[in-house]
Amino acid sequence: MKKENQTNVAKLTNEYTHNKTLQALRERKHKRHMRRRIAGILAVSCFFVSGFAINIWTNTQTISQMEQEKKEAQNELKLVEKEQENLNNQIKKLENEDYVAKVARSQYYLSEDNEIIFSLPEDNAANEIEKTPNSEE
Repeated sequence: MKKENQTNVAKLTNEYTHNKTLQALRERKHKRHMRRRIAGILAVSCFFVSGFAINIWTNTQTISQMEQEKKEAQNELKLVEKEQENLNNQIKKLENEDYVAKVARSQYYLSEDNEIIFSLPEDNAANEIEKTPNSEE
């Protein structure tokens, strides 16, 4: 009976086959070396590309957050400018003595000579004045 591992092919052992075998081995080693080199280059380049991609992504997130903060700051600036304008208008009004006298008479119930002040029930200041004597009792 024949063994299963046996083959009917005989190998030639001469210088030509020896050189061809060595050349085939060199080519396989060279191909393996080239594959490893390409894989290494790809791994390193993927590392750098992913690093740059992460950096770009974080920068875009930071920029969008800063743009949102800028919009909020602009809205706040508009509100502050309006408030500043109102305060400047009030300063101009308070420089007028007639206006100051009018405000003092309306808010603090001050009167001029021979002037009578009437307090109405819906007036909040009148309610505060009425509460003060009752709390002392």
